[in-house]
Amino acid sequence: MEMMGGHVLIVDRDPVRRAALGADLAEVGKKTAECGHPSDLPGLVAACRPDLLLLDLDEDGAAAIEAMEQARARPGSPLPTLALTPLGRPDLRLAALRAGAEDATSRGMAARLLQARVRSLLRGREASVDLGGPEEQALSLSGLSEEPAAFVAAPAPWRPAPTRVAVLSALRGASLPPGALAPLLGCEVTSLPLVTGLPTRLSPDLVVIDVSGMRGDLAQGARVLALLAELKGHADTRNAATLVLLPAEAIETAALALDLGAGDVVVGPVLLDEVAERARALLSRRAVAERFRAQIRRHLRAAVTDPLTGLHNLHHADPALRRMAEAMGQSGQGLAVMMLDIDHFKSINDRLGHAAGDRVLTEVARRLKARLRKGDLLARVGGEEFRAALPGCTPERARAIAEDLRQAVAARPFAVGPGRPSVSRRAVAAVGARASAPVAPAAKPTPGPATLTVTLSIGIATASAEDVAAGLSLPQLVARADAALYAAKDAGRNTVVLAPSGP
Repeated sequence: MEMMGGHVLIVDRDPVRRAALGADLAEVGKKTAECGHPSDLPGLVAACRPDLLLLDLDEDGAAAIEAMEQARARPGSPLPTLALTPLGRPDLRLAALRAGAEDATSRGMAARLLQARVRSLLRGREASVDLGGPEEQALSLSGLSEEPAAFVAAPAPWRPAPTRVAVLSALRGASLPPGALAPLLGCEVTSLPLVTGLPTRLSPDLVVIDVSGMRGDLAQGARVLALLAELKGHADTRNAATLVLLPAEAIETAALALDLGAGDVVVGPVLLDEVAERARALLSRRAVAERFRAQIRRHLRAAVTDPLTGLHNLHHADPALRRMAEAMGQSGQGLAVMMLDIDHFKSINDRLGHAAGDRVLTEVARRLKARLRKGDLLARVGGEEFRAALPGCTPERARAIAEDLRQAVAARPFAVGPGRPSVSRRAVAAVGARASAPVAPAAKPTPGPATLTVTLSIGIATASAEDVAAGLSLPQLVARADAALYAAKDAGRNTVVLAPSGP
């Protein structure tokens, strides 16, 4: 059978403990399956495909950890693991964390905290960015996924530099010695008093909040929860991982911290090696998430960018122009739309080759962009055709800008390189006709020019707020600019034509 979302596989040799854990999870709507021996775990995981593994480690723990590693090594969806250890065995907690378990804690934790830990791990699973995770499947379905060879199946090893860690400590209630984490993590660690508040100027990758030495201070617990909410609400810390160190009695604060999005919580005595291991795991998972976000940003930019010129493409130009038109209706200012076309571009490709044509397109784009304002739109919308939109522009100003753009292109020759040899179509036909005749030694072909004069034809259409109120639509405005461009071509090219204004 295949388990549905939120199902937990409980692995424990003790049937009483299994039943108690199942009852605690049933209170919050989690369905469970049970496994009585670690050796059965890999096969059971393959059969029922749980969403989370709740694994009890006996006094030895080695067999359970080995079974966990085998089960997690199977291809498919990620399997977050919460390891439960006997009381007084921090060595087993550390061993489980080092073996890859997302969380490890002692047996007998309060049901409220167990439920919060399970919820946190299941949220992490849903946000997983492994190859088999939901996000990668979404990328694949949307056409944004890269080739498999560009990925690493497992999370990349954590690289310290240039990682930044901020440790916020209560002035009289911290357990981490100042500077203790830096040599263990091998990265920059900044210690600040908790009263300092958000470490936004650091843009940290991990924030450790240490109030583990406090006893019975409800105000500190409230401060921790408020700080977590602030971290998630600020742009510089929103994606930072968070690790909260709390005293043993702060069960409710720990559960609330996890529900507020804390990456991990340690309740009770703080062991430096364990804190460092948890910090490394959080930083590694954050690195995977950042890689995923960067990949999304790259694909989104590529979807709206012309790869040759670096300008926006039609996918960006149309909605951007609609937004400009909406803003014009609110501000009452005018809007000018220009269609710009490189004259005789086909002959450039035919005579000099597509490489020379690409150089012309790139240089035209550069010259046009240099002459426009920051808030103006410039996009390549066809082979040799560009569109510009200028908000707050009168017809007279639009014509002046268009003339400036035309002159910027025509004034200086374009460096196109030697191109390919200039060979006429008649010569090509003649060669074909004389293929069977004796061939005299051919003259050395003449290379194309190293520089080239390029010109633009530009059509402009403008609209005022009154025109829009009178019924002029955006498609009509673009069509007018397009018609003006054809008029410029008919007028001999290398010229600017302004379409009549009005509704």
